[in-house]
Amino acid sequence: MREIDNWTVQKQVTLGLIFAILLQTSGALIWSGRVGERLDQLEHVSDRASPLAERLARLEAEMRLARESLVRIERRMEE
Repeated sequence: MREIDNWTVQKQVTLGLIFAILLQTSGALIWSGRVGERLDQLEHVSDRASPLAERLARLEAEMRLARESLVRIERRMEE
């Protein structure tokens, strides 16, 4: 039962362990670089779409006003 208390850690590092750590680190760096590039692209698209969204909102408001005017005109013509 006391065998668990006597465990030890060897101080040697294998070439396979070093290779695995380097491979994981390089994979993480490549992944984070791709994520950063994707975010930059999305921000660029968002910046270009913002003025279009504002124009669309103004056009919708103008169409609503035009529709209301048309309804008023139709009511007057029916009288």
